[in-house]
Amino acid sequence: MPPVGGEAHTGTLPMAFAESLETRLLRLSETDFFTLRDAVQGVHVFGGIGSGKTSGSGKALADAYLRAGMGGLVLCAKPDEVDRWLGYAKANGRANSVILFGERGGAFNFITYELARQGIAGLGSVIECVMRILDAARMANPNAGRNSESFWEDAVRQLLRNTIPPLYAATGNVSLPDIVRFVATAPVSPEQRTDKGWLETSFMFQTLANAVKQPRVALPERDMDMIGAYWRNEYSHLDNKTRSNMAITLSTALDRFTRGRLHHAFCTDTTLIPEMTFHGAIIIMDMSALTWNEDGIIGQQLFKFMWQRAVLARNALDPKHRDRPVFCWADEAQFFVNDADAMFQSTCRSSKACTVYLTQSLPTYYARIGGDNAKHKADMLLANFVTKIFHNNADPETNKWAAETIGRSLQQRHNYGEGQSRGRNTGVGDGESTNWGTSFSSSYSTGKGGGSSSSGWGSSEGAGDNWSRNAGINTGSSTNSGWSETMDYEIEPADFSRRLRTGGPANRNNVTGVWFQAGRLFKGSRRNYLSVRFRQ
Repeated sequence: MPPVGGEAHTGTLPMAFAESLETRLLRLSETDFFTLRDAVQGVHVFGGIGSGKTSGSGKALADAYLRAGMGGLVLCAKPDEVDRWLGYAKANGRANSVILFGERGGAFNFITYELARQGIAGLGSVIECVMRILDAARMANPNAGRNSESFWEDAVRQLLRNTIPPLYAATGNVSLPDIVRFVATAPVSPEQRTDKGWLETSFMFQTLANAVKQPRVALPERDMDMIGAYWRNEYSHLDNKTRSNMAITLSTALDRFTRGRLHHAFCTDTTLIPEMTFHGAIIIMDMSALTWNEDGIIGQQLFKFMWQRAVLARNALDPKHRDRPVFCWADEAQFFVNDADAMFQSTCRSSKACTVYLTQSLPTYYARIGGDNAKHKADMLLANFVTKIFHNNADPETNKWAAETIGRSLQQRHNYGEGQSRGRNTGVGDGESTNWGTSFSSSYSTGKGGGSSSSGWGSSEGAGDNWSRNAGINTGSSTNSGWSETMDYEIEPADFSRRLRTGGPANRNNVTGVWFQAGRLFKGSRRNYLSVRFRQ
């Protein structure tokens, strides 16, 4: 099979881009192509350690998307991912499109961004962004408990709904440090609300007073009444343990944004925004999950969430902001998945968004997502990727899932049998016989001369014995052959671990895989899958 390669360049200028969904991005065989229409339906790549998924299908797709002039967001798990993409961009004439965000520059104040876009109507969006931080913090620490998850999410969301609006009303802005400070100085008992010392020192009380008496941005009176009632009648009456858990859940997740690199990246100025990718920018998240650790995972999940929201909203913009295809790239995607991904993947096609996720196995998703519904959530997400590429994998669960995804068909199974037989027999016989008998005779005769008579009697007896011996040998042989039909896997699960090449010198730098696409019959195979080869 020929190696997968580029098919069409959309122009020599770096900012030219593919517009038609029928644009061919990759040649898969002599008669089959991967088009932009296929790309916007999502691609997921599976492959074990050393399988060649990154250097094989991953590189082929990355080059194709860059040649097509797409803008994009690149999430980085490994430290070398940034330099790899800088190399991709340079090789495809897109070096000037790259924007680094993180270790080597860039800043994005997501709160001021949302408020600038929507004003007071964007407060709900700010709340959901903060909730995304909490969710990312939980996923960055999968050992944390998830008991009563729904209750705590709802409780913290209610807490934020009564914290962020008065902060915005009083100051005209919202910051994560102020959110933490506001909650930390809230009343912990009904009696404290009338304590003079608390009234004089509480940042929360002073903020509420300014929001009512001297607002920078006036909120509807009904909203302020509901906020006051929450702090007066609900929060201060909560059980101490419940209230403490809510405050600690919020403060521990947001504390990392009050100082250090996450504070600089997300709580200061804004030098880049997600919409820049709509015009060809390639934003590379220079905060590797393996070097920034939990900070890197949380920061990248937050920006990805903001980018996804912007992409889904782009169809309401002028055509010049929505014509260019964009992509979201995540190698080692298990670090970056969340509950919002399934919804995004099910609706992003119309926004010309091309998602490419790469991971090793299904269990990596289950472990990262965690909880009782981890498998269902992972399955729901993966169901929204129409194209799946399978490379060599040692995980039996993933291989079985791959075989079941491709499906079963009527298979002919041939059988053949051959046999030989050899025997020997021997025997000995003996016998005995006896005989006995008597005889008697008499005669009488008369005549002229007189008469005469005679008689006689006799007996006989005898006995004897006999014996015999015999021997013999017999041999024989037989053969049989035939075939039967049965419904079975198109590709056996074990084939994903033993027949796919992993690249390197031993395989002459060839990486092979199985390219599956739901609802498609490839001309080169007459199946819904195609065997493909990539050159490293």
